[in-house]
Amino acid sequence: MKKFVLTALAVLSTLVAANAHNNILGILNVGARIGIISSSEHIPTSSEEITDAIKAEGTGWTGTVFARLNIPRLPLYIQPELQYTNTTIKLPSMDLGAILGKEEEDVAETHTYIDLPVLLGFEFGLGSLANVRINAGPVFAIASEKGFKDLTENDFIGAYKEPKVSWTAGLGVKVLSLIGEIRYNGNFGNEPLDAQNLAGAIDTNRTSWNLSIGVMF
Repeated sequence: MKKFVLTALAVLSTLVAANAHNNILGILNVGARIGIISSSEHIPTSSEEITDAIKAEGTGWTGTVFARLNIPRLPLYIQPELQYTNTTIKLPSMDLGAILGKEEEDVAETHTYIDLPVLLGFEFGLGSLANVRINAGPVFAIASEKGFKDLTENDFIGAYKEPKVSWTAGLGVKVLSLIGEIRYNGNFGNEPLDAQNLAGAIDTNRTSWNLSIGVMF
């Protein structure tokens, strides 16, 4: 967390300095957002009996710094971001008994992620005064940290992995320097998990909605 904050501040400071140099051309903008997130995670399976055995929902917060490169003469922009997400969710016990349908006590855990979204966006409105924008693009996973204290089956632990590339799409508004945005984060697809062969690697299905506010210079 401390490393992310220091990195984000360093990136934002560098981008603000660059933006001050390029502001006359109106090509580069920088900014930061903070918001709340509602997430859902589950691993798809090939058996109806255990489809919901590994499923979790929770809430948390997200912080983002970004640079926006405006394409001259077009209402388009490219926006790379550095995004930190922290969610607290309740996971069902994920030992073999839980997978096979036995009732177990839920476990609360904190999951953190650092991602790199790269968005292509379109905006329309009143120029620098107020506008609406739509954006979408891939999200590249940089790092994640999860506890999974109740994951006890070695084969199953080996089967679980994070998707390296997901996607996001959002709708935002800007009034003067203030911005607000709602965004949906999804993934491209998952392989089904065969309960009889847990050794094969699969991707978790992590989806979320987040609502954020911030500033852009």
